[in-house]
Amino acid sequence: MEELQRINIKVYLQDPQSLSSEEAFRVFNEWIVDNTDEVLVDVADYDHVGNGPLTLLIGHEANYSLDSDLGEMGLLYTRKQPQGGELSERLAGALRAALRACHRLETATELAGKVAFRGGDLKITANDRLRAPNTEDGERALREALDPVLTALFCSASYAVERDTSSGERLSLRVRAEGDFTPETLLANLAN
Repeated sequence: MEELQRINIKVYLQDPQSLSSEEAFRVFNEWIVDNTDEVLVDVADYDHVGNGPLTLLIGHEANYSLDSDLGEMGLLYTRKQPQGGELSERLAGALRAALRACHRLETATELAGKVAFRGGDLKITANDRLRAPNTEDGERALREALDPVLTALFCSASYAVERDTSSGERLSLRVRAEGDFTPETLLANLAN
């Protein structure tokens, strides 16, 4: 588990109708031009496919997408390139990147403040079946690295973690915290 690099983070929209795939397409295209933190390459429209990524921003290190998997709309961050540090540091890095993108969407002028995310509702997926099997042992190993990060993220507020035990699925943990958390607040919590 310590070698896990490919990490997905999904943060759910408060109102699933607040961000359309067309709006995401326009905003993501602007990010390609305006971004200096990472190399962002292209935007693709998959709205015709249905459950899954609707609008995909392709980057060198990671992809970002407006995602409707299982009918739940949110921003999905998909880490592709290796990061340094221990697994806890890599999980925190993926969370920071996802939350920065959420905050950027929430504050985008062209979206006029209509987009908001439920910061206390996350899905964390180990996108590597070999290094992170969807078993109780896999969950225990991931939780060992994740729990200190979640404690910092939610400032010791109570949270619940539930593993998707569906056969054939990747190791995915749904995290729900008590209280209202914005991406901006969570980013500040991770910085402390």
